[in-house]
Amino acid sequence: MTNTRGKMVLWRALAGAAVVLMALLGGSGAALAHDAVEGTAPADGSSVATVPEKVTVTLSNTPASIGSQINVVDASGTNWSAGTVEVLDNVATQQLKPGAPAGKYTVQWRLVSSDGHPIEGQFVFTAAAAAGAGSGAVAGPLQSVQEVSPAATAKTPDSGGVPWSVFGLVGVLVVVVVAMVVVAKRRLGADD
Repeated sequence: MTNTRGKMVLWRALAGAAVVLMALLGGSGAALAHDAVEGTAPADGSSVATVPEKVTVTLSNTPASIGSQINVVDASGTNWSAGTVEVLDNVATQQLKPGAPAGKYTVQWRLVSSDGHPIEGQFVFTAAAAAGAGSGAVAGPLQSVQEVSPAATAKTPDSGGVPWSVFGLVGVLVVVVVAMVVVAKRRLGADD
């Protein structure tokens, strides 16, 4: 009778460990999916009439505002970003300083994905006239969000792999299961 009870303890320990392992591995899939870029304004590679007052990066989910950075750099290397990145829903917005000259701009962005991992990328646009010059035309609503390939604009530092924390959790779980089996076997041996 005591041998049967020891076997039940062993089976319960193994079943509990299996449930924990399935929960850990089943939940890791969502953590691996970083947010994807849905569009930028101005659109990557576009030409605009004047330097816009702001640039935006639209993601598939809401990024964190803490740790986010967007630099709008002209051909001479001057950063025209003003203030901090503003996040509203899934759109990160960076205001520009007034007086930005006409020319080519590179927007370098680094945002914190909703899963907590940083993602980064860049896009370029060309302005025909300086900020505040010309007709004051700004990209219309249809041009404000253009579908772009996330692979072309986003570089995720740890994409394509399992986070090290998952390996650590699995390692701890294996140690716990082995310890439970050893304890159960000792109890079974003591009961005999």
